[in-house]
Amino acid sequence: MAPGTSFDEFGLGIHQVDSSVSQLIVAAQRGDAAAFEELVHSYDAMVMRVALALTGSEGLAQGIYFQVFRDAFASVTELHSDSSVFVWLYRVLAKHCLEYCRRNHDDSARSGSRHFSEVLRALPATQRVVFLLKHFQGLKIRTVAEIFRCSPERIVSILQSATTSLRTQLKPQARQIA
Repeated sequence: MAPGTSFDEFGLGIHQVDSSVSQLIVAAQRGDAAAFEELVHSYDAMVMRVALALTGSEGLAQGIYFQVFRDAFASVTELHSDSSVFVWLYRVLAKHCLEYCRRNHDDSARSGSRHFSEVLRALPATQRVVFLLKHFQGLKIRTVAEIFRCSPERIVSILQSATTSLRTQLKPQARQIA
């Protein structure tokens, strides 16, 4: 997320739920596609940005985008009327990002050129997705922990491992440039 951008760009704040959102959730759970569309409309650009940052391909990002919203619609009954739509949708997105990473893990990225995006794509799936959510989307550690249903300490540990791995993989390139 760009510096200075707030989560209000995506609709309600992370943990705020007002009565209109609660009504949309209930209507979407009853199968009202228009209510579902209104509920998640403010998040579609965010989903596409994360998917594009993860895949580096607009076509692959669109595939993840459609899967996220298909699964979100299918699982809307799991969303409580007092829940954060933001966290719920990020949870669905994180699941698909992890699946993508696991399906498309490419060891050749570790041995080829050391461009940041290639090194990032070579990280283990969980490290890559957590790193993207924290550093590319600007989410707070506690929010990422809520998305992954784990402790903030676990997220910090994952981020430290990812950062160490990135530094190790990128360090040889820095020496070559110097």
